[in-house]
Parts: sequence; structure tokens; C-alpha cells
Amino acid sequence: MEHPTELMEVVVVDDGAEAATEAVVERSARDGFRIRYASQEQRGAASARNLGAQLATGNVLVFLDDDMLVEPDHIAQHLATRARYGDCLVNGHWEFTPETIAALEETPFGRFRMAVERWYKDGIAKTPLDGSCVEPAEMTACNLSVRRELFLELGGFDEEIPFAGAEDVEFSYRAAQAGCRFVYNPEIRLLHNDRRVTLRQFGTRHMRGAMTAVYLAAKHPERYAHRPLIRENAPVSRTDPFRLIVKKSVKRLLSSSAAIAALLAVVDRWERRKPQSRALPRVYWAMCGLYIFRGIREGLKLVELPPAEGELRRSDAT
Repeated sequence: MEHPTELMEVVVVDDGAEAATEAVVERSARDGFRIRYASQEQRGAASARNLGAQLATGNVLVFLDDDMLVEPDHIAQHLATRARYGDCLVNGHWEFTPETIAALEETPFGRFRMAVERWYKDGIAKTPLDGSCVEPAEMTACNLSVRRELFLELGGFDEEIPFAGAEDVEFSYRAAQAGCRFVYNPEIRLLHNDRRVTLRQFGTRHMRGAMTAVYLAAKHPERYAHRPLIRENAPVSRTDPFRLIVKKSVKRLLSSSAAIAALLAVVDRWERRKPQSRALPRVYWAMCGLYIFRGIREGLKLVELPPAEGELRRSDAT
């Protein structure tokens, strides 16, 4: 680690209180790191990060998810970026670990998954800054540095969002409204040790993410409540065109637990028999769409959104 260890503290928040995690922390403390351990009973990523920020004593917070691996110059790079651009929020650049890439490349879905990650990263709006840095439209929490007092002034992550998903988007929105500057530095390199390498795992992630998107839309309806993700998966309304009504009805039929299980079995057989089929990526997108539909509907059972102007919803039975 290039940053002096005496000027650095590590706070590990265990959202689930596993004995194995505490044992790893204890071994690291014996190796000379200033490291603290705190645990809580699965209150979610937002709560865990907020607890870590409260326990930290340093001026700058560097958040890091438990499946991210960093270079020895990680902290030094974050501090150098902040020195260059001032009191900003900083993200680095992550790629899958070689082991994850190897696992993904072995399956048609894995290759699709890598293409989706590239598409998502390329789709984030960015404004060029000097050098290789850019200013993105929003930040991710998996690798984020921010001044501690600023983080607390912004209110931290919203703990009403029950698990990882849209909590960093929501935080980014409040930070942008407060005039904060975002900086993405591709020279800060990380590896993502992602274990979600199957369609089932990826679909579950999308479902949970869609649920948190409903919380996001409820918090900031002026920006998020009427976006396509919500509008195209919400219950049928009188303002929906006929084609969308049909699409929602089909999704409702196909998004039950039994229907998804049957469709996954069909996809499994398809992958084994025709792994090079050009139709498979479209099937994967469709399956992800069903998981998203289910997540939005589950989220709407927990959170009520304001109706769009002129909208009168029909029964959720549609």
C-alpha cells in the first residue's frame, strides 16, 4: 500500500454479522493496519455505508464494496484526483477479475453479460475534463471518495432503500442538486470479483434493482417517476396505448415464479443445443425484462408513486 498506513484507517462494516468476516479483520489488525470492525443485522448497503462513515475519523471517506479489489496506489490516486479537482466526488474504473472473465467467457450468457456491462458503461453521460478524467452524470458507490463532512451534510445514503441498487443514484441526485462535482478517473483501477455469472443470478439482481428504482422514483418523482423503466412496467393505466397494455399483460403472465422457472429451463436446453444461436441475446434481454417487471411490481406493493398528469390507473389485476 503506497499510502502510509499510519495515515489510513480501515472500517469494515459487516451487514450480516458473519464470524468469518470478523476473523479476517482480526488477522489484518495483527498485521499492523488500523482497522475497525462493526456488524449489523442485514439492514442493507446504504445503512452499512452510513455506519462506516459515522465510525470513520478521517477527513476523506473512500467507500469500497466487498467484491472490489484495488491497486496499491488506490488511496493515493483518489487523494491526487481530489487535489487536482477540488472538493469533488471521485470514482475509479473497474473491470472484471481474470477469474470472473474466464467464467463468463465459457457460456453464451456470460459473453452476453460482458457485452451488457460495456453497453451500460458506454451509455453513462460524461463531460470531458482535462487529461483522461471525465465528469459523469452520476456516481457509483462501489468505489467512491468524498469528504466526510460533505457526505454527512448531504445526509448520507438513503436507508429507506432496502438493499443495493438505486441508493447511489439517489445519493448522486442529491449531491448534484447541492452543486457537487463528479469526477471519474480511469487511472484508478479496480477489479470486480463478481460471482453473478448465471442468468438466474443476473435476473435476481435486476429484480432487486428494479425494486429500488421504485423507491428512487418515490423519493424524486419529478425526475424518476415517469421514466420508461417505471412507466412500461407499472400497472395498466387509461393513458396507456393498446400495444403497451398488451405488453404489460404478457409480462404479467410470464413473470410469475412458475413461468420464470419454466422459461429458464427452456433457455438452459437452448444454450446446450445451440450455444451460438444469434437469438439467445434477445432471449436474455427478454428474461431480464421479466425480472425487471416483477421487481417494479413488487416495489409498487411497498411504495406508492404519484400518478402522472391525467393518469387514472386501472386495477393491478391487469
